[in-house]
Amino acid sequence: MMGGSLYRHCFTDLTDVLVPVYNGLFRVIGGRDHEAFRERILDLAAPETGERILEAGCGTGLTALRIAVRYPGCEVHGIDISPKMIEAARQTAKQQALTARFRVGSIIALPYPDATFDVVLTSIIYHHLDLAEKRQAVAEVARVLKLGGRYISAEFGPRARNALQRRLAKGEYTLYPGHLIDAGFTIPRDEIGVLAWGRQICFREAIKVEPAGW
Repeated sequence: MMGGSLYRHCFTDLTDVLVPVYNGLFRVIGGRDHEAFRERILDLAAPETGERILEAGCGTGLTALRIAVRYPGCEVHGIDISPKMIEAARQTAKQQALTARFRVGSIIALPYPDATFDVVLTSIIYHHLDLAEKRQAVAEVARVLKLGGRYISAEFGPRARNALQRRLAKGEYTLYPGHLIDAGFTIPRDEIGVLAWGRQICFREAIKVEPAGW
């Protein structure tokens, strides 16, 4: 995937079609659970003034824009494979006079230098990736994070219980804890919450540490 065409999941065309109503669907159908889901991501991220924050797989920028509003002293970035999603995020940022920066790109080939960010966020994207892509995505997150940087993930979980769930998750887990550890993270926080419609979410805080032997 590195250097090739942008990755597009089979659902990408569907989500592109839903862009005009995407935010409203989450808020109306998800209700309080969806609001609590977004707030928990921010609580775990705990942004501090001057930090650089990336939301990978940002969609229409729901989380990134919330951070930009609440923490104007942070430098907020968002990236997504859907040009239509990114355009919607940019339009919202312009309407609200926010300085969040959005660009088209893939989590499995992040277009940023090493050690660029203090915090990286993802939410509900790993079920789009196969096992090799999950590992590449985690490695890319680790690469662009500074040493001691925080990776906050909120993904379907905790573990697939049957064949259908394994197929939807592209494996036993949507995001494998072992992939985080292999990429040089420790996991100080791992908890179960709800996105909406009763779907379980695994919230994780992972910290980038020096590899053993350094």
